Amino acid sequence: MFFIGIDIAKAFSVCSVIDDKEEMIIKPFSFNSSADGFKKLINNIVSLNCNTKDIIIGMEATGLLFENLYRYLSDLNYNVILLNPYQTAQYRNMVTMKYVKNDNIDSLIISLLIKSGRYSKGYVNEEQLQSLKVLFRHKENIKDNLKSLKRETSSLFAVVFPELDKVIKDPYNVSSLILLDKYPTAKHFENVTVKMILKLFRKVKGNNFNEAKAKLLLSYAKDTIYSGSAKDARALFIRSNITLIRALQEQIKSLEDEMLKIFDKPIEENITKEDEDYISSVLDNLRTIPGVSDKTLLAILAECGNLDRFKNAKSLIGYLGLYPTQYQSGNSHTVGRLAQRGIPIAKHALYMSAVASVLHNEQLRKIFRDKVSSGKSKKEALIIIAKKIATMIYSMFKYNTPYNPNRVLVSYRK
Repeated sequence: MFFIGIDIAKAFSVCSVIDDKEEMIIKPFSFNSSADGFKKLINNIVSLNCNTKDIIIGMEATGLLFENLYRYLSDLNYNVILLNPYQTAQYRNMVTMKYVKNDNIDSLIISLLIKSGRYSKGYVNEEQLQSLKVLFRHKENIKDNLKSLKRETSSLFAVVFPELDKVIKDPYNVSSLILLDKYPTAKHFENVTVKMILKLFRKVKGNNFNEAKAKLLLSYAKDTIYSGSAKDARALFIRSNITLIRALQEQIKSLEDEMLKIFDKPIEENITKEDEDYISSVLDNLRTIPGVSDKTLLAILAECGNLDRFKNAKSLIGYLGLYPTQYQSGNSHTVGRLAQRGIPIAKHALYMSAVASVLHNEQLRKIFRDKVSSGKSKKEALIIIAKKIATMIYSMFKYNTPYNPNRVLVSYRK
């Protein structure tokens, strides 16, 4: 049996090969991230003169750099193990007892780790789930950019129209952006009438900007403490940001629509009509949980893939990192924040879903209140609700059953 460790990098990777006696068969060598580089790797593997089933290849799931090589080797029927970098770091510390890190040593550590068998396999989504993951993460990056733009713009509003939030609670909805694009500072409302403001919203559906609100806005603009300094430059700044905010909002909506299209498609290609109906019913069942939106389900499936790969709900919760850190020494026992390990995007989605469920799900609201009454903090209780939601999603996915409120109240232990 041969164990191959590959340390992945952008321009080139390094490979080490050992046998079941942990003897180095091929000294560490590098190969480029190119077609010729991949062929060089295969030529070295072929030189071992053995069947593909007698070879295990390990690599870290580092960003997206591993994906092309992983799929290339998998298509050639090699057994490829994806490792969490945390696992290799811990194993390195255990083996060397000191911090030693370079490409050659890293590849050797990976080969030793997979030979030891003391690892948890990573996972690469199938095509449609991988597409879902790519789009979902891109959407999250855009949302981060949008939040940054909003913070920057809000800081400027605090100078050019500090009284604005007394009238407009959300300056970034459709109506507010129309208004502030036209009149970006308090000084721009000079000579503006109520009729001129209301005219801006005639074609906006669901708009509730009425005459009373317009009069109040003009009153605050008239008595503003803004001096008018750099009025035109700041107006240009705000209008520029509003253009970017609108573009990002449209991108987020477009990505969400595309993800929902993928979400409503069969997860696998070339399946029978019976299987297609089964998968469709699973997704429909997941949508029956009160307080759990499509966005939460998208986050779970995008980040976790096919939930059948987890042996139980506890494994899914561990993968998500949905547990608090703990420190115990003698009589001291401290429970801290959520563990940093796991899947941040999915954890956040489940936590926000827990907040929504406390409002909209009678059974989960009862669990929340019971936990708070027993002495848990509200945050701890919400984490318990998030874990409960993850457990429900896993069970409903695995057994293809709709939401059953009676099952929710089955004794749940943190």
